[in-house]
Amino acid sequence: MLSVVGHAAEWQGHARLWLGPGYDSNARREFVSPGVPTTNDAFLFALAQLDGSVFFADRFRVVGTYDGAGRKFILAPSEDTVVQAAQLEGTVALGEYFSVGVSGRARDRRGAQRDYTDLQGGAVVDFFPDAAIDVRAFINAHRFLFYNRFAYSYSGPDGGFQARYRFLKRHAVSLNGGFNPRVYNSEARTRPDANGNTGTTGGRRNDVVFNVGLSYSYRGPFHFTFTYGYYDQASNSFGETVRRHRFSVMGGFRLPWQLTLLATVTFQPSFFPDGVYLSQDLTVLEEDENMSSATLKLVRPITKWLDVDLRYAGYLGFYPQNSFLYMRHVVSVGLSASF
Repeated sequence: MLSVVGHAAEWQGHARLWLGPGYDSNARREFVSPGVPTTNDAFLFALAQLDGSVFFADRFRVVGTYDGAGRKFILAPSEDTVVQAAQLEGTVALGEYFSVGVSGRARDRRGAQRDYTDLQGGAVVDFFPDAAIDVRAFINAHRFLFYNRFAYSYSGPDGGFQARYRFLKRHAVSLNGGFNPRVYNSEARTRPDANGNTGTTGGRRNDVVFNVGLSYSYRGPFHFTFTYGYYDQASNSFGETVRRHRFSVMGGFRLPWQLTLLATVTFQPSFFPDGVYLSQDLTVLEEDENMSSATLKLVRPITKWLDVDLRYAGYLGFYPQNSFLYMRHVVSVGLSASF
C-alpha cells in the first residue's frame, strides 16, 4: 500500500501483479453431449490490479480502480482473451450522514468470439447513520455492446441499492437489489409454429431484469460468507426468459507453514420457462458467472511483497431438456506481487 498525506489531500494506492501458467480442460467453453470430448489446452495468464483514492478536506473523495488480464493459449490461439475494467467515482459529504456523487464503470473483453463493451454511468447517494450501517442507492445509464452478434446489444436505465449492517464486531449482513429494463438491438422472436419455425414480431425485444441478494459474513479467526441471490430476466422474445437462483459459500482459513486457503462453492440452478433456446450469446459474462462452480486458492508468502499461489476452478452447467453439458476444470500456479 502506498500512502501520501499533504496539506490539503490524502492519497492512498495499491497495486498487484500476478503471472503464471495453467491448464484448461475446456478452452473453447463448449456445451456438448455426454461423452463428447472438449478442447483442452495450456495457457499463460497475467493479471494487473490498481486502485487509488484521494481525500480532500475530509469532504471530497475520488476513488479509481483498474483491472487488466490476459490469457494466451498454446494450441488454441483463437481463445486468447484480453479483459479490462475501470471504475471512477467522486463523492462529496453533505452533513454528517450523507454523501452524493457520480460514478462511471467500463468493462471491455476481446477474444474467443465474445467481444463486448459494458458501460455504466450515473449518480450515487450514500447514507451512513453510524459506523455499523452503510447504505447506497444508485441510478445509471447502461449500454452493453456485444460485437459478435450486435442483436444482443442493449441499453436502458439501471438502478439499485446496497445495504450492510455490521454487528457484534465480527458479524455483518448485507442486502442488495437491482432493476434494469433493457431495449435490445433486435426484434422480438415469436413462439415456434407447429413445424418448429420461428419469426419476429416486428417490434423491439424488451427485457426486464430484476435481481436481489442477501448475505451473512463472519470475520474472525477464519472468514465465512454465505450468499443467496435471485436473478429474473423476463423477455417478450421467445426463449430469452431466464430465472436463476444462486447459493454461494465462501471461506478463508489460516493453515500451518504460513499457508492460507480460500474456497468458494456456488450452486446456480437456472430455469427457462420457454424451454432452452440453446445459444452461447445468452451467457456472455466473463469467467462463467452463470455456472455452478467450486474454486480453491492456496497462498504462501515468499517475501513481504511476493506470494506464490495455486488455484483450481471447476465449472458445471447443463440443459436437462436436451442433455447438453458444460464441464470445465482450470488449474494454474503463479507468482503474485503486491505494492
